[in-house]
Amino acid sequence: MSGPTVSLLELRDEFAFVRNDANFADVGRSLGQTSVKVILVRGKKNKGVAGVISQTHFLKVCATGINPVSTLARNQMQTDLLRLRDNTPLDHAVEAIQEKDPDAVLILSGENKFVGYLSPEDFRQLKLTSGTKGRMGKAAEKVIAAAQDTPQDVSHSLDLGDEFAFIRNDAVFSDASRILTPVHVKVVLVRAKKGKGIAGVLTEPEFLKVCATGINPDKTLVSKHMLTDLLRIRSDTPLEEAVKIIGEKDPDAVLVLNAEKKFVGYLSPADYNEAIELLKKKKIEVFDVPAIKPEIAPPPPPPPPALETTLLDELIEEESDLAHTIEDDIISVDASSITAHIRNLISKDSTDVVWSEDGSEVVVHTSSLSVEIGDGSLTASIEMSCDQCPRSAIVASFFLGKSDDLSNLNGVREQAPAGPKVLVGRWGRPFQDVVWSAMLEQGEILVNEYESNLMGIGAGPGTIKFSNSKSPMHVGAKVGGGI
Repeated sequence: MSGPTVSLLELRDEFAFVRNDANFADVGRSLGQTSVKVILVRGKKNKGVAGVISQTHFLKVCATGINPVSTLARNQMQTDLLRLRDNTPLDHAVEAIQEKDPDAVLILSGENKFVGYLSPEDFRQLKLTSGTKGRMGKAAEKVIAAAQDTPQDVSHSLDLGDEFAFIRNDAVFSDASRILTPVHVKVVLVRAKKGKGIAGVLTEPEFLKVCATGINPDKTLVSKHMLTDLLRIRSDTPLEEAVKIIGEKDPDAVLVLNAEKKFVGYLSPADYNEAIELLKKKKIEVFDVPAIKPEIAPPPPPPPPALETTLLDELIEEESDLAHTIEDDIISVDASSITAHIRNLISKDSTDVVWSEDGSEVVVHTSSLSVEIGDGSLTASIEMSCDQCPRSAIVASFFLGKSDDLSNLNGVREQAPAGPKVLVGRWGRPFQDVVWSAMLEQGEILVNEYESNLMGIGAGPGTIKFSNSKSPMHVGAKVGGGI
């Protein structure tokens, strides 16, 4: 094959992976990243790609009222995938995609290894750089020629009437879900009280981030979570001046008003980037203004694989490091021992550690970890910080059996820990997993040291208790499961 191929495109952006057993809450957390537009769902045994979930498809499914925690991504994913080799000529790729009209296009190497994801934006670029360039180029020339006769201000240079929809001030998240379902709607403009003016906005990433915390969409008001740092500019503002103002103010959203201060349109991040490109073509200095602030400050990324594997694997050691006592085959571990063990798990010397992925980072302040054990419950707290959130605590609570009833290994945890949403939405679940695994795995190791099996776990004031199969209450009993 000769000529330019699809490998010339940027194929490594706009997507993220989730495991084959991921649920819709996991998908929501991943889509909360501004750069992520689609989720690639791993196949069986987490090999290959079995399907995809785009932002639009995610919203459509959520609008049906599913439970994001119990709904598996693989049961709702789109599966009409087109796979192309990375040496496919651009013209051939365009023809194949237009003919097949797939849900997603995956690019593979000559060895059938995943190379990247060809997004809708990549496809538009592909059509521009492929054999259709001549036809599209002529149309573009006509547009440019017509544009030269029009004022170069915000309202004449940009399309401000797309990408948004309005919602009432008393609307709830289930209403917003339905409104955000159409492909072209990227942001919801929230009316002020009495329907006058615009009080704030709810963008797709903000919607996903809030949903990932486990809110009830039928009871949660949009106005409670909307972004309110709005910049209003006149429709006759010159393009160059608008770019400079937006770059300096870095708002959550930009509203465009006419001379009578009536709403004209919404200047989206895509419009802002288009304005910069227009100015560059005219060789107008746009300074070194960064791309428009994403709809929300990007939250920390989904937990890296190392957190789910390496850290938790370290829990399984040959000998337990928990100080404990044993009486009548009941093993007791106090809160201070549990605390020391979890700290050691996160950082061997209890120093701050950084969890990072794809350039984003969150600092875990290990020494701040504290554990409180009540009658049938355990609460663990740890402080984290990142660029988008100052040092703050997230608190995970677990509801276990009481210490006088060590009959099972089941427990209940809150759907989401308490704390800042930007931290909880990304790192709450991993922190819960670390705490629970620390208890359960170490309990198994402790009873194994006494050549027995772990049969039950319970909590009493200040103490976690583990029962084993030698305990009188468990003779002939069956081993239970985990959270």
